[in-house]
Amino acid sequence: MEFFTATQSTWFLIGPIAKGLGFVMNGIYEAINWIGLPNIGLAVILFTIVIKALLVPLSIKQQKTAKLQAIMQPELQAVQAKYKGKTDNASMMAQQTETKEIYAKYGTSMTGGCLQLIIQMPILLALYQVIIKLPGYINRLYTMFEGVAAKLMGIEGYAKNAELISLAAQNTVTKAENLTDVKYVIDMMYNFSPAEWTTFLNIFNNPELTEAYKYIQPAIRQTTFFLGIDLTMTPWELIWKSGIWWAVFIPILAGLFQWLSTRLSQAGNPQRSSTEDNTNPLGGSMKIMNVLFPVMSVVFCFMFNGGIGIYWVASSLVQLIIQLLVNAYMNKVDINAMVKKNVDKMNAKRIKKGQKPIKMKNVTVAAQNLEAQRKAENALKESLKEEQQQATDYYESTSTAKKGSLAEKAGMVRQYEERQKELKSGKK
Repeated sequence: MEFFTATQSTWFLIGPIAKGLGFVMNGIYEAINWIGLPNIGLAVILFTIVIKALLVPLSIKQQKTAKLQAIMQPELQAVQAKYKGKTDNASMMAQQTETKEIYAKYGTSMTGGCLQLIIQMPILLALYQVIIKLPGYINRLYTMFEGVAAKLMGIEGYAKNAELISLAAQNTVTKAENLTDVKYVIDMMYNFSPAEWTTFLNIFNNPELTEAYKYIQPAIRQTTFFLGIDLTMTPWELIWKSGIWWAVFIPILAGLFQWLSTRLSQAGNPQRSSTEDNTNPLGGSMKIMNVLFPVMSVVFCFMFNGGIGIYWVASSLVQLIIQLLVNAYMNKVDINAMVKKNVDKMNAKRIKKGQKPIKMKNVTVAAQNLEAQRKAENALKESLKEEQQQATDYYESTSTAKKGSLAEKAGMVRQYEERQKELKSGKK
């Protein structure tokens, strides 16, 4: 896997988007270089803030869709319960029709929440490509290593040196023939840690190569060190090889901020309990993912270069702040007004098609009634289950018949009838 490379992304669709985002990143780096702070960590943080801020309108739309989905859940679950276990074609078609009617009533569609994700996904993937291919998009990083690369490529037979090939394989260049391409040579050098630079220079022991490196060494340190952390090294290496214990905060903060952001996104959901209770098949999966993804972030941040970790920390923190702002905005949103706006748009389309417009009702009241009904039904089920268990415990404690025998079953029926008579007489 390539990190911090000079070779730009060539992925379909993602590549052109990454090129556009790369212009933004290069502009940010030029700005902080102009004020005397040319640092990758700072550039990554500012870049993440800018791009995330531009995506706020999509985040709000996505949150609105999620809020509607939550209010719709009781009605959707009622339809699912109505046709549960029915696999004939007529029942399946009827279920689909009723489900579509519910979505139409709220002025949305079954694929309404997908549009924001479809738009955001290529942008986020392109953003990540820019982060891991910084020298390909930041001109100053590329030119910083050009002089050293030229000195290396001027050494006869350098590309066939076994030690260099082995060192290159640890730093993004996996094929020996790539060492004849200046972009891959810059990729390799940009990923060198201080120890690897020493190894690299000792391989050739070339005065001109060493001199070229010493010339750019101060710039390398200023560019790749952030808060005393070498961003070309993994937190794991920084802790165990360099004794920089505070590097542990990179993976910890990345996981913590992601977990908090997820919890906040759910806190803005007015019917959150309905997606987390035991009656919802998605509840268990949601709980697992809410824990699994932050844990994965922690693990990956220990394995990847510090620059990637800084990006994840910045991305999660910015998303956390944006989620707070979105939640504050959504708390002021009138759901009925939002649904009316959606329904008006949908009715305009239906009228053009010659279809009958949909009548809107107070959706929040309807949702609250259905939710109350759902909770009452669950409470009744729990009550019946508890009574059944109490009855079973009572029969088992008073019965002397062999467990599982016909005598036991007959005794349970008899005792049940007697117990019911006792309860009735007690009430009287």
